[in-house]
Amino acid sequence: MIKPMFLKVGTGIAYIKVNRKKGINHMKKILIATHGHLASGFLSSIQLLTGQVQEITVINAYVDECDFEQELNVFVNQVNEQDQIFVFTDLFGGSVNQKITKTFLEKEIAVTILSGFNLPILLEIVLATKELTKDDIQELVNKCQQELKMTILDEVHVVNEEEDFF
Repeated sequence: MIKPMFLKVGTGIAYIKVNRKKGINHMKKILIATHGHLASGFLSSIQLLTGQVQEITVINAYVDECDFEQELNVFVNQVNEQDQIFVFTDLFGGSVNQKITKTFLEKEIAVTILSGFNLPILLEIVLATKELTKDDIQELVNKCQQELKMTILDEVHVVNEEEDFF
């Protein structure tokens, strides 16, 4: 029986089930699955910022050319129990998140699902060079939650070109 652990991420949560064998070299596999083309946009940003896109799969759910369930099954069939799997979904409780959670639970595959994610957490996971523990992931989640900022520009200020912008 799977015992999920929940971690708060933005407005969503992460579902974690860890049952991988200790001492085995784990490969990191990443799936970004969102409504529409948001997943491809995140992949484009990752490629631009890091040059890394290997081991990252995207699913642009509910667009004409996408069979969401089939693409999810292709991803699931490519992973094995030694892999450290991260799935990023746009909305906790949304249809994409529900289908992914149900699929991994039914197949009893260890996975970390991060919902309501942002680019900073995605970059941290992509660029991590070691296997991440539950504590590591929680620390990254807490750090990346702080990256959400609000700026209100309610006054026009002309910047002298000779001055630094920041």
